[in-house]
Amino acid sequence: MTQGFMLTQETISTLQAQVELFEQCLHFPNARHQVSAELAEIANTRGISQDELRQKIAQLKEKLDRLFRLLDKISETANEGDLSVLYFVKSIFLSKEIFEPDWDFFLGNEKREAIKNLTSGFLVTYNAIKNIASPESPKKDGSYVALETLKHGLNSLIEVGLRVNAFSQEEVNAFDLGDITPQESETVLIFLSTMKKWGPVYKRLAAS
Repeated sequence: MTQGFMLTQETISTLQAQVELFEQCLHFPNARHQVSAELAEIANTRGISQDELRQKIAQLKEKLDRLFRLLDKISETANEGDLSVLYFVKSIFLSKEIFEPDWDFFLGNEKREAIKNLTSGFLVTYNAIKNIASPESPKKDGSYVALETLKHGLNSLIEVGLRVNAFSQEEVNAFDLGDITPQESETVLIFLSTMKKWGPVYKRLAAS
């Protein structure tokens, strides 16, 4: 299934570094009074109390921790095609789940740079996989699954990046991505990433 799919350690390290920067934006902003003001603004915007906001931030940190673990798993299983693709698919959709609804939880100007750099990392990975994939690639092929998954991630990051002014529409146009409308849903892509070895272990991984 995954003969052509492999992420370089450099790409994995880049993604890990950007997630770490998001975690720093979430937990270690520069000035305490600025943090309080931003938290109050977020709570007011969302119509929730600051206690509820803190609970949501704690949940967000749990997701970031899960994302770190998935990236570690990708690194550990880089030569194990089927399993590596599954971890990759789950990490991209978890990233989307984190950044799309909760971008405003990340405090400080560093979040713009982190979104910009993470988008760049996704772009490099997308173009690298696109170069090894072919229009005739079967849907069960790892490169096809990874490419379709990255379309979901890139659309999400670009939307958030435009929202927080991490880049302009002109810069997005310069990415020269063409049509990156996903042809497969998240559910289908997770299923395809487990098609070759749909055993008990893979069922547990897909459901976790």
